Amino acid sequence: MEHHLVQQKGPPQGWWYVRPVPHGLHQDLGRRCIRRFLAVERSAAQLRGAEVHEEVQRLLQLSSGSLQLRGREVRLVAGDCARHWQSHALAAGATPVLPDEADLVELLINGFRSRGLVLEEAQFLEAREAFLAQCEQPTGSPPPPGRRATTVAGWMARRQQQRSLSASTRSACQRELQRLLQFSAVSLPQAISEGAAWRWRNHVLSSVSLPTARRRLSLIEAVYRDACSSGLLQHNPFSGLPPLQLSPLPPKPLDQERLEELDRSRSADPIYWLVRLLGLRPVEAAALRPIDFARVEEHRVLWIRSWHLREVTHHCPASSVRCLPLPNALLDLWESCSGNSLEPLWSTAELVPTRLARRWGDQLRRRSGISATALRAERRRIWREAGADQVVLKHLLGGSFDQPDPVGARALELMAWMNTPPLALAPRMLHCPTEPTNLSVCAR
Repeated sequence: MEHHLVQQKGPPQGWWYVRPVPHGLHQDLGRRCIRRFLAVERSAAQLRGAEVHEEVQRLLQLSSGSLQLRGREVRLVAGDCARHWQSHALAAGATPVLPDEADLVELLINGFRSRGLVLEEAQFLEAREAFLAQCEQPTGSPPPPGRRATTVAGWMARRQQQRSLSASTRSACQRELQRLLQFSAVSLPQAISEGAAWRWRNHVLSSVSLPTARRRLSLIEAVYRDACSSGLLQHNPFSGLPPLQLSPLPPKPLDQERLEELDRSRSADPIYWLVRLLGLRPVEAAALRPIDFARVEEHRVLWIRSWHLREVTHHCPASSVRCLPLPNALLDLWESCSGNSLEPLWSTAELVPTRLARRWGDQLRRRSGISATALRAERRRIWREAGADQVVLKHLLGGSFDQPDPVGARALELMAWMNTPPLALAPRMLHCPTEPTNLSVCAR
């Protein structure tokens, strides 16, 4: 600190704190040197200089990115800027109205620089929101009715009041709006046209997965819908876009070498083969009883009943029952397990089916790195690539049926899908997430 204490003739005359700004921070701070008057006497200047030195140290750290502005500093500086701006507007005889984007940026940047602070990009939305909050609460009079914000921060503040959004949702909306404005090379949200909305939609669909694209586009659509309902916009550019008629990316097949090794190591595990070849849930396989291994017209079938597994003898709704024919690889298992008993095959009174399924799934995942859900998804993939539609997959993998089949007659229609080889991989189609561009819309 002593190196920066300088006695100058003024004005005012006395001891000053003078510190050159590093060359790399000239543009951020808007100055080449920091000068603060301390006191006339050196003893008083030394006491005051310690506080000033600490403030300048923090200012330089903020400018270099080592520190971040506190929310309290952002609100105080933005509040002072708003009060000064309102006082000038009232003195000129004009009714205070919200400034546009360019004026707001200039006011805030100058306000922070006048205090020797640097506003980072991450805090600028917070500063704009604090500024608008001060503008909407003028001293001595209530805010005029019908006043609407015209900035991203103002939209988020309005939506926060109407919907009580969480902080994470609000941050995600702000992030998506900033991405949209940057991609479209505009500074105001109302500058987005229908063509820009269409181009942004195709860009998002071609850049990320379908679920992520739907989530991101839903955020943008919700913000613009709220803006139209609150009077910020006359037209929602996203309202005329057609709905997404796309399919998600097909799941990637599991490593076939690892599956073959797992088949060899689990050759004597009946639950594994039921999950592997039939796509059963582990809890469904763990609750099977000898009576579930039955016959339908001399064909060996397996009944799967989804009930509360602590009481396996209580009534099961017909909509939760399905009947599957067995593939050739499970015929020996059928011969060894079939019977008339109502007791579960692999669980006991101490080890109920739900606990057995949980332990079995955890052990499979720890030892092989492949979960039961992945095996079930692999079986779904094989059946889909073999040509099974959604109705067939619902009967094969389970689902709610409008017309239950109490006698298992539908199982005979599924015989053709049972012996699909596990390693039969059909050629995978390329996924093109974008749609043909509507040139008439994009030209707007």
